Amino acid sequence: MWSVEFYVMAGALVVLLFFHLVMFARLAFRKAEVQVDRDLPVSVVICSRSEARRLEQLIPLLMQQDHKEFEVVVVNDRSEDDTWEVLQWMKPENPRLRPVNIQADEKFNYGKKLALGVGVRAAKYPHVLLTDADCIPSGPDWLSTMATGFAKGKQIVIGHSPYAHQPGLANVLERYDGTMKAMQYMAFAQAGFPYMGVGRNLGYTGEVFFSAKGPRRHNHLMSGDDDLFINEVARAKNTGVVADPRSFMTTEPTRDLGTWLRRKRRHYTTAAHYRFGHQVLLLLLPLARTAFWLLLLWFALHGQWGEVAIGLAVELCILLPITVLAMRRLQAGALAWLAIPLEWLFLLLDPLLYTSTILVKPKRWK
Repeated sequence: MWSVEFYVMAGALVVLLFFHLVMFARLAFRKAEVQVDRDLPVSVVICSRSEARRLEQLIPLLMQQDHKEFEVVVVNDRSEDDTWEVLQWMKPENPRLRPVNIQADEKFNYGKKLALGVGVRAAKYPHVLLTDADCIPSGPDWLSTMATGFAKGKQIVIGHSPYAHQPGLANVLERYDGTMKAMQYMAFAQAGFPYMGVGRNLGYTGEVFFSAKGPRRHNHLMSGDDDLFINEVARAKNTGVVADPRSFMTTEPTRDLGTWLRRKRRHYTTAAHYRFGHQVLLLLLPLARTAFWLLLLWFALHGQWGEVAIGLAVELCILLPITVLAMRRLQAGALAWLAIPLEWLFLLLDPLLYTSTILVKPKRWK
């Protein structure tokens, strides 16, 4: 006769099997390579504030994109360095470059959301791809590969933006966290439940942006302009996902652990504003993981090795292989070998960080 604890673990495993077989398996096993679209006119929009040196590196790479018709709109958002002068200097040699300037106004306090609206409004073409100044495209096919996501009338394209590798614990945590988040939002979107995207590698039409008035109703929040906007407007029929490695946009990693922790805490201020169904799904997954590992530990401590064997068999034969394959699809590299210990760490870290945002509010994002 099985115990109550075993039935609870079995329930947790059923939930985990649902997420892995129905959601994550799509990313792990579905063919990632796509036929690039070099013909669709596209506007690349970058909102930048005091990032002249990064723009000097990024803009030439964007100009080398193997795409027939595109422009690069760079919004200079009240920069305190020589960003505007650098853009003016680069423009004659880069006719596809379109600088747009936002002057500082002491009467108003606004963040990146306004700059985003200015950039999309300035875009010449109806299809827009977003990225940031601290990003590097995977190669000359980035733009054409992401443009493929607009096929069949799609109005939103969700891409992946992995963090670059560098030594240190902060980088391991950031890359794992970014990979697992991407695994979730890309797999969910492939299954017909799009709930977020990252502005470092994201596309949508000007029509869908302005019909929803952009992320305007979230202006009071400290961050999350991209994921909350996508959560508001993305649906199964209007959203495409591109998981081809040629579409990846690598992001400069966070310089230290403290900065990463502050950024991660800010994310919790936006997740509470997701649609209710998405909140339920996103809460159910870590709860099932926590329940599974705690009960597996309980059985091990009580010498109930039959239950331990069943739990480990499901984890090692089904759940872990799907996770590792999905992580490798997202170019997680050697992190895949640390999937289980890092999962344990984040099952402890995430609740602690979430609780800290309730007790001490993160500083306002600008």
